[in-house]
Amino acid sequence: MRRGLLVLLLFAGLTLPAGSALAAKLPPSFAESCPTESAGGSYGGVRICSGSVPSFDGAKMDVDLTQPTSGTGRRHPLVIMLHGFGNDKHEWESTTDEGDGADTYRWNNHWFATHGYYVLSYTARGFSDDGPSEDHEPPTPGDRDGSISLPRGTLHLKSRDYEIRDTQWLAALVAATYRDVDPNRVAVTGGSYGGIESWLQASQATWTFPHSLDRSLPVLNLQVAVPKYPSTDLAYALGPNGHGGGPGLDDLYESSQGRPTDDQGDGNPIGVPKESYVSGLFALGETKGVFEKGTSTDAPFPCTYGDCEGTINLESWKARTDAGDPTSPEDPIIRQIRRGLTEFRGAYYQDEGWRRQLEDRKVAVFSIQGWTDDLFPAVESFRIFKYLKRLDPRWPVEVALADVGHSRAQNKPETWRPLNARAFQWLQSNIGGSRDLRTTVSSEATVCGDGGAPAQAVATTPEGLANGTLSIDYPGGETVSPLGVVDPNGAATDAIAGPLVEPGEECRRSDGPVPPGAGYTAYSQPLESTRTYVGIGRVRVPYVWAGAASGQLDARLFDVAPDGTELLMTRGTYRLENDPPAGVITLPFYGNHWRVEAGHRIRLDLTQVDNPTYRASNLPSSIQFEQGVTLVLPTSESGAATLGAG
Repeated sequence: MRRGLLVLLLFAGLTLPAGSALAAKLPPSFAESCPTESAGGSYGGVRICSGSVPSFDGAKMDVDLTQPTSGTGRRHPLVIMLHGFGNDKHEWESTTDEGDGADTYRWNNHWFATHGYYVLSYTARGFSDDGPSEDHEPPTPGDRDGSISLPRGTLHLKSRDYEIRDTQWLAALVAATYRDVDPNRVAVTGGSYGGIESWLQASQATWTFPHSLDRSLPVLNLQVAVPKYPSTDLAYALGPNGHGGGPGLDDLYESSQGRPTDDQGDGNPIGVPKESYVSGLFALGETKGVFEKGTSTDAPFPCTYGDCEGTINLESWKARTDAGDPTSPEDPIIRQIRRGLTEFRGAYYQDEGWRRQLEDRKVAVFSIQGWTDDLFPAVESFRIFKYLKRLDPRWPVEVALADVGHSRAQNKPETWRPLNARAFQWLQSNIGGSRDLRTTVSSEATVCGDGGAPAQAVATTPEGLANGTLSIDYPGGETVSPLGVVDPNGAATDAIAGPLVEPGEECRRSDGPVPPGAGYTAYSQPLESTRTYVGIGRVRVPYVWAGAASGQLDARLFDVAPDGTELLMTRGTYRLENDPPAGVITLPFYGNHWRVEAGHRIRLDLTQVDNPTYRASNLPSSIQFEQGVTLVLPTSESGAATLGAG
């Protein structure tokens, strides 16, 4: 996996758990004069203090703090850089401004320190520290266990009860230790796992939690968040249901597990697990850390919005996910998963925090999302952009999309460098005080390999990136589950099992049409003129469903060149859960920004088993769509173009 996956009340008589070590300042290793080697060449000329620091509940945190370079002012902002799943505090550290030349190019501790920032980076709760893994990372010290410490120092998957408080606690310790830190100029950023937290932190503009436990600690004001390839609804990201979101649960650009105001995450059926990603992430978590297994049983600390999640066991969550459907009626573990991955780990569901900002100051958010990211696709930023703009059209939130993020993304340096420059400009403009303004959604097209300069698009809404549509009518057909034969396209196009995609390589390609008995494949006529697909897109399927009370329909979309090359543009899935035996499915894709040249055809696959990308349904069934299906793609070009089947 690539690098990079309030009202707080104190009750009378509340006691801290045994072994807790609250302290008003950082340990002595964080004195202003850090170890002498930090000033030398091995750290790239910046001073980095390191040490093990007790968090709010006594769990140890493996922490690095980079000090601002001299001559950058008397008062300094603080930026917290949060690593991805399975990584550690070194991910955003570098001995040069250039970092890895792409994702961390001028977006690392060295860059921010030379621009006058204190930089807090730490290994997230429950993860080990393997030390630097790239040549450009400084050799900061840390023990192998990193931030693993039983019973409480375990991996909670960015719970607002644990990891969110860790960051706020450590940031307050930094501000209390270094009096030149400006508590009113705080920013947070991170990729993937760190992007999830960046969005969650943005829902809490004022960090009062540390001060509520220790009055000597300052209250901090978060001004800016820059999430990279994040999730805002972890339930939907790991198990998309293909249903709409928003107040009416009918907006495909806001698809979600439930309504944003529902504290249980209720609204849509439990989705289809992304099997290759879920299995890979769980294995990575077991290798690099220790999952929470119900050992954090201390009396809870004051709870965000008066609510706490309670004891959880992530191994039980994984076992229940592996058991698959049906998930309705929901058993206690399913209910816990639904609530845990939405209300306690999804920024989309922090309605109390977002609404509180309407009355005062809003956190300015610049969210970078990947079109070709099959783990956290474009809807993860779209849904919360639309939600916040519904609260206030001038909410300072901006979304930038490109071919970046988790697999299948190419993450080209020439794509990342301008993205990071824009993010830094956004941060600098808002760190002194975020402000309301009209913002945009911008997009850079996906170009496979070295295919020339990508097209750009800018709009005030995600849907506004497109000016027209391309509709294609395909003939009728049917699918079955389980498959009669193996479909080679599943593994060939999967983000994890498929071939590695790097800058200069082609994108995922098909191994040929879906074999008879494995699903449905249809081709369009050749395009008479070039059309540029930009947005989500959907396929409308009038269906007759037989044989089960639960199931799924999966879709893949390919760009077919005249020479026969078939490149995957996007995919999607839809969960059927107690749907009527006949009706119409509108299945959304993950989306893309993709130029389809004149003379190319568009291939559509429909299948009930797309392994290993999705976990197949446990229940055999068949879906017939004899009336044909209609593909609708939003396009940059204006007007409504239509095509027939080839």
